[in-house]
Order: sequence, then structure tokens, then C-alpha cells
Amino acid sequence: MRVRLDDVELSIGDDIIQGGKTAIYETAKQSALSKNRVIVNMLIDGESIQDEETFFSLSGGTDVQFISQPIIDLVRESVSEGQRYLPSLISGLQGIATMFEEDRDQDAKISFSQAIDGINWLVSVFDRSCGLLGITSDSFKSGDLAHDFGELNKALEEVASVMGGGKSIRIAYLIRENLLPCINQFGSYWSEVAAHLDSPLQ
Repeated sequence: MRVRLDDVELSIGDDIIQGGKTAIYETAKQSALSKNRVIVNMLIDGESIQDEETFFSLSGGTDVQFISQPIIDLVRESVSEGQRYLPSLISGLQGIATMFEEDRDQDAKISFSQAIDGINWLVSVFDRSCGLLGITSDSFKSGDLAHDFGELNKALEEVASVMGGGKSIRIAYLIRENLLPCINQFGSYWSEVAAHLDSPLQ
């Protein structure tokens, strides 16, 4: 089996080959990390596969190429995506609160479900970016990240707890007064990561 990381052939011992695709992937992953890079794609006999679980489940394959990207570039892209999405999320939540105030509950609930997906995506990308950069929750100066994440979860739980009770005005209030301030604060953490992409947080 031929195994490459980008255009460089990796020396893969028999013990790793016997360990299967999981061992091969881990070897390539560690090699990439040693160069401050992260695997973003795989080519198996020329076929592109981005999900490692799919790679693990494949049988066969004689030519494996792992495509990597500098960690800093990946984080820069992720942070940029998050910063672009935040204003849309904030605007969307304001619109959802208005819909509840106007008794357009069905449309509001559908839009709120989509907003929840967006918040979950944002948190996931933020966590991944911090993980790749080695940033811990106590590295930030713009607030108490752990506390503010707790407040975000609390605000989401409060909205969910009254969502099915027909209390439209109450839901709108919770979105405007509890949830939106948490999302706005979240934006300050994104900005802090963006400002320190080329130098470690102090």
C-alpha cells in the first residue's frame, strides 16, 4: 500500500499496516500535526473522502493520499465564517422575537429551530478553532467564557421550557432579553480569537 501525506510518501511499517486504516490515519494525522497541519481530505485510489469514519469502514485501497492544510489557515477560515454568520444569526433571532410578538407562532418555531442549528454549528466551530489553536477558556480577556456558555445554555433552556405553552410574548421577551445578549457576548470571543490568530493569547 502506498501512503502519502500531501506529496510526501510516508514510511508505514508492517505493524501499522496490520493495525488497519485507523492506525494508518493516526500515523498520518500525527505526521501532519508535527508540521502544524491538519488533515482535511483523503484520496483513496483517486476517490475523495472527507470523513474518516467512511475511510475506516472501507475495504481495499492501494493508494492512500492524505491532504492537509496549515492549522492557522483552517482556523482563519473557520473564524471568518463564524464572524460572517453572527450578524445573520442576531438579525434572525430579532426577527423570530417579532414573529412571536405578532402571534405568528408556527413560522417563529420553524425559524427558531433553524436558529438552534445555527447556534450549535457556531459553538462547534468555535470549540474546534480553540482546540486547534490550543486556546483554553481562561485565555480570554473579554469575559468569563465558561460562565457565558453556561448562560447561553440556560437561555436556550428557558426558551425551550415555554415554547410549547402558547406564551408568545414571554418567548419573545426571553429571546430579546436573555438569549440575544448571550449571542452578542459570544461575538466578542470570536473577535478576540480573530485578533490573535497570528500570535498566542496571553
